[in-house]
Amino acid sequence: MSSPASETPVTPDLFRPTVIRCLLTLGIAAVAFCVPQAIPLEYFPLNNPSSGLQYLEITCASNITTRTEVFLDTGKGFNELEKIEWPIGPSEMAFTYTFPLPDAPLFNLRLDPITNGAGELKITNFRIINRRDEEIRRFHRADLVALHQIDAITPLDKGFRILIKQSDDPYLQVSLGRPLIAEGMNERNLKRCLLSVGYLTLMLWIILLAVYFAFRGREPVRDTLKSIGFLLLLSLMFSFVGNRGLVRNSVRYAQMAATVAASH
Repeated sequence: MSSPASETPVTPDLFRPTVIRCLLTLGIAAVAFCVPQAIPLEYFPLNNPSSGLQYLEITCASNITTRTEVFLDTGKGFNELEKIEWPIGPSEMAFTYTFPLPDAPLFNLRLDPITNGAGELKITNFRIINRRDEEIRRFHRADLVALHQIDAITPLDKGFRILIKQSDDPYLQVSLGRPLIAEGMNERNLKRCLLSVGYLTLMLWIILLAVYFAFRGREPVRDTLKSIGFLLLLSLMFSFVGNRGLVRNSVRYAQMAATVAASH
């Protein structure tokens, strides 16, 4: 006849930390961390970035209904993932659009005035500023290079007008002169990584703890603490996996910024 103590359910063995399980966790997380992540995920954004964060400000008007696009080169060349676009309609009045730039070294800009067809885009103000509204770089007609399917760029009293008679992919590049690196970029990226990894770790840990205590039986407190610590390790490792794009980009941007600084 079994005693009541022997009938008491015990915690399943799968929650027990062992050396092999810890090494396996680290190995799987390391392999998963190397898997490419096209769009970096940020689980907890930086709500109050410092004043060094940069913005692209453009005041423009078009004579047709179309879209205007700006491609950013942060070291990967121009691509669809690092693109700013907005709809624009016919208007005599120019409107100002302001877009936050990623905390990354900026090497080149490409402006697609209209998506296709014929039309014109009037630009009266085109610059990069910071959160203090201090001007970092203002673009003039001489900065517009490598024209493609652009028929003419005429200067105005304020700014310039881009004329396109007929095209299917008009664009031009905007010369920066030198790469732009926002003040405090590395500090903000470090804070983003710490906040996002910490937030996701906590969320995963809460979920795993809920499963653990749902199956937990009577066991010594020491065993419970070991299992809780093992679940925390699991959460931390796979939080880095979930934020791998953000972490890897932050490291890459810091290295690029150091290279740029050393060359100037």
